[in-house]
Amino acid sequence: MPNRLITGLTLALALHFAASDCARAQSAADAAHAMRAMDLRMRALNAARKSLQQLASQLTDREAQAARDITDADTAVFADAVKVYTVAFFLSAVKCPQDERLAQRQFGSVVAAFVTDADAQLSRVNASLADMAAPAALAEAMHIRDVMLDLRQFLQPFATAAGRATGQQ
Repeated sequence: MPNRLITGLTLALALHFAASDCARAQSAADAAHAMRAMDLRMRALNAARKSLQQLASQLTDREAQAARDITDADTAVFADAVKVYTVAFFLSAVKCPQDERLAQRQFGSVVAAFVTDADAQLSRVNASLADMAAPAALAEAMHIRDVMLDLRQFLQPFATAAGRATGQQ
């Protein structure tokens, strides 16, 4: 009897591992951690954008245009980050396994879209930095770039994990 029980449990455990096609890309705890970390970075982006917008009125036309390009890029990244944050919020709260899997796939999708868009916007910011000369404005613009890059680097592993889980990467 004990051998049959041990064999049954071993078989059940083996079937469980065989049936799970891949590890979950992210858990609810990962999503909650991402939300906390993103909140700090998004606040920093918002403050730096406001500061650069205030400085733009004191810049030459060329520098003011570069500042607008940088703040536009920042706004696009911020909007994408809000999408990631929103899906992370839902993922951190779901209880149903089917809903959790759906939220995990959606989280991976929005993170991958964020990383792609952040790359494009970082290129735009880097190109605009060449037109900035005023020290205070240049410092804020570089701060925006650094925070955008930090946010992108923070979220990149989530996109990579989601790609592995779905077989895309």
